[in-house]
Amino acid sequence: MINNKPNKADKLIYKAFKRALEQNKLDLYLDFSKINRPTCPIYNPWEVISPLLASTLIGLILIMTGWVISGLFFISASMMGYSLYYKKILHKKLIERTKNYITQRYENLENLWHKGGLIFVVTENKNIGTLSPDGSWKDFIVKNFSELMTDNNNEKNIKEASNDEHPQTENKTA
Repeated sequence: MINNKPNKADKLIYKAFKRALEQNKLDLYLDFSKINRPTCPIYNPWEVISPLLASTLIGLILIMTGWVISGLFFISASMMGYSLYYKKILHKKLIERTKNYITQRYENLENLWHKGGLIFVVTENKNIGTLSPDGSWKDFIVKNFSELMTDNNNEKNIKEASNDEHPQTENKTA
């Protein structure tokens, strides 16, 4: 685990990262073979095992009660359903859980980035992206989302200054 405390520049980059995610300017993709493992903090073993275990047990109960063909068919159909449908649902859950995890704290993003399996892509141009752990997410954010790297205090000062220079006028219709 990375124990580096973020400096002010890192915090601004992280804020830009969170804003890009919130504004849907940044897409998150996962390498599920790296993310959906017991060593990953977002892994939930019951989410993966429960559907398989339940369908196998029901199929075995059917086989033991004399419904051998029905039990084998049930197990086969449920495994196909798992592969075709449940994995898609599981992938969506993992993406949402990953987004929530990495937007909670800077250290969470650093930890997961160094484990690998994250892919950040610019929403407008899917050819621009970076892959963990080989790429640098900080350089990627600075290069593509530098306009989002503002401090809240600076934003307030800029808004106040722009309001002073350009006072709002009422629209008068005749």
